[in-house]
This record gives sequence, C-alpha cells and structure tokens, in this order.
Amino acid sequence: MKIYVLDSSSDNPLFEGLAMEERPQTLDTWPTDWRAKYQTWQPKLLQANWKIPEVVGNVRTFNDYPCINMSRPAFSQRAVDLLRDILEPNGELLPVRHKCGTYYFYNCTQMTNCVDLSQSDTRKIAGGIITTTDKLTFIDDLIEDLTIFKVRTQLIELFCTQRFVDRVNAAGLQGFVFQPIWPLPEGVTFNDEMYRTWKESDKWKPKGLPEVEIKGNAVVLRLYCAQKKANKNELAAVEAVMTHLEKSLYDVNQATAESYFGNVEGHDVVDSEIRVFLSAPDCDRLVSHLMLAFRSLPWPAKFHVVKKRGEYVDESAATEYVRMD
Repeated sequence: MKIYVLDSSSDNPLFEGLAMEERPQTLDTWPTDWRAKYQTWQPKLLQANWKIPEVVGNVRTFNDYPCINMSRPAFSQRAVDLLRDILEPNGELLPVRHKCGTYYFYNCTQMTNCVDLSQSDTRKIAGGIITTTDKLTFIDDLIEDLTIFKVRTQLIELFCTQRFVDRVNAAGLQGFVFQPIWPLPEGVTFNDEMYRTWKESDKWKPKGLPEVEIKGNAVVLRLYCAQKKANKNELAAVEAVMTHLEKSLYDVNQATAESYFGNVEGHDVVDSEIRVFLSAPDCDRLVSHLMLAFRSLPWPAKFHVVKKRGEYVDESAATEYVRMD
C-alpha cells in the first residue's frame, strides 16, 4: 500500500488558497500534551465549540483543496460531497465562510502509530516531534485499513493511502498534491519527491484548458519614490496599488483560459523606486486588461509599466515600456 503526504499547490496563481486573517489559532489541532514526555494518542476535537469563521483569499471555484494559511487542510463543498464517506469517519468537517461559498477545514482525528521509527531517517525536537523527514518506514499490518490519517510524531503532515488518491482522481477533483513518502525507490528521499511534486503543481492548469505557460511572461510596475529611500507613506501606498490590481484580476468563477490574465506576485524596494511584479501567460494581454486600472492607480507620483517577454527573473528576456497616453 503506497502512502502519500497530502498537500496543496504552493506557488501556482490558479490554485491559490484560503487565509484566516484573525484568530488562526482556531485551527490548532495538536493534542494538548504534544510537548510532554508521556503522550496519549487522543486527537483534539473542535466540533462541539466550533463557530464558523470568515476566510479570505483568491480561491477559484475549480480548486477543491485550497488549504487555509497554506498548510491547514480544507476541502471544497464538491470534494466533501464526493468524499464524505471517507472524510467523516476519519475526522471533523468544520465549515468556514468565504465570499464564494462554504469550504471545510478538516480536523483529521484518525491518529495512528503506524511508523517504524527505528527504520526511518528523521530529525526531532524535544518531545519527539519530527521536524525533518528524509525517509519514513510504515508498518504494513497497521496501514491496511487506512485512507486518510495522522501520525502523533508528525503532527503537521496529513497522510493518505493509495485508496484515497484513487478516489480523488476518479472523482475528477483538482488541487490535491500527493507527495509519495513510502515506499520510495532506492536513493530517493521524501524531500526529492516533495520538490518534484511542487514543481509539477506550479504549472497546473484546470482540466480542459489549452497548454499555456502560466508564468511565461511578466509585467513590472516601476513606482518612483520622492527620495532615494522609500518613505512610510510610499510603502503603504504600494500595498494599495497591489490590492487595486488584484481586484481587476481575480475572478472567483474563472474556469476558462480566457478569464485568466495574470497574477500579482509581490514587490521589492530598490534605490528611488518600488517594483511590483506580475506574472502572465501573455504580457500584452495582461497590460491590455489592466490599462484602466493602471490609469487609476493609487500612486501619488510617476510610474512606468514594463512588459517582459519571459519570466521576471530572466535577465535576457526582451523588455518594452508601455505608453500610457
């Protein structure tokens, strides 16, 4: 039986996740005695006192496993409907409210001692919690009936078996990253598999869309500062600029190639300017879509828009300044 770590896409703008801005400790599921030398295997239960929280994020309707704050398991309503017979017996489905509908934070309560630590290659902190894994060895007899579960010594990871993977794939669900952890080929570590699956997921597209390089082009917005060093007002203004652009780019119902133009990736500060970076399959199309947003940009000084026919880290990519008049 193959075992996987269940994860979400970490750097694909089409599969962005959810975020809880306030009280993220609400999602704390570690047993209260996790630091103690003596540890029970009883999970922490949340359902009895659960109050539905608000979540934010540029999640899109085709993403069935967006996660919350990058690492907390969360399923779409569609995924819950199709996997309920697996999810409910093994954990708590706790609703969270997003502007496009209900998602479910998942508190996995199936906690099992199925790892042979004497045959595993790991590093630990006080209390026995594993922080780094190169290799885990599972005990065959203890995983036969499992689908989705947690291990007390590795409270961060959510594990699943091939049976769960097959169900997700058969249902046509999207957004799940399955990182193989056991058994692994000779000479391959879990970290190798983790980076491989992340790299693959970074280029995912919704099923049925034509082949496009999601981050094939870039647009750089050069915001000029009054002095050599950006002041507090300018640093605050750049956040408003990015929010302004995101509002023009995010479409919660996006399900076709035509509705995706690009993504705001972030910014940096250099001498006399702040640069905002956007990725896109086609920089011409992105600039055309954002022209009205550029003309109403909440920036108090001069700025330039630069198209780059390649990724923004590609120094050899051809660049072109955009006329704003």
